[in-house]
Amino acid sequence: MGLSWCPKCGAELLAPSVYSSDWRCAEHGPTLPLSIFARRDAAALEHIRERAEVPLWVPDPVPLGWTLSGLAAVGDDRSRFRATVVACQGPAPLGGEGEWLIVAEEPGVGLGSSYARSSTTDARALSAGVAAAKIHALGHPTSLWPVLDTVADRSAYVGEADGVWLWLISFPADAGYAVLEDLAVTDVRHRAAPSIGTGPLSRRLRPGN
Repeated sequence: MGLSWCPKCGAELLAPSVYSSDWRCAEHGPTLPLSIFARRDAAALEHIRERAEVPLWVPDPVPLGWTLSGLAAVGDDRSRFRATVVACQGPAPLGGEGEWLIVAEEPGVGLGSSYARSSTTDARALSAGVAAAKIHALGHPTSLWPVLDTVADRSAYVGEADGVWLWLISFPADAGYAVLEDLAVTDVRHRAAPSIGTGPLSRRLRPGN
């Protein structure tokens, strides 16, 4: 792990000290830290799944040509991880290169909406209309709703799986059409991770990028 960031805005955090046990963001105050892992290997996956209170979602099966491009988590040794992120890169459905960020988070963390660049931080408000797609999470059909107020270079969908929020943020926006193609994800806290190669480290894992 390297530096720690605010999950709501991507700002660098002030670390705990003798005066305060909290990580602090200049804008959002006390917050759990987002840590981005330099390594994307079995040891990094093991580190996250041993400490995660939420799923660690990985595509299963992995779409042809897609690779693992990043891992991140929100939390520390006291709180354990309250959000996880898996980044994958590969051929976009409509041509060119695409990237997904698959986020699992407890309510209130704010990481998914930050990646989506959405002003709506409460995912419940997004899931009131008609679902746009379904993916399979642990073999169960899971409805996803579109996040409409994203910026033009991405698309975002959100739903609920295993009792917490599941976000899929796609770059470019048309890479999100993959959710319409029977995407399945598995929680590698409880199952062996599917075979997936390693790609270049994602630049999207710090919110604000």
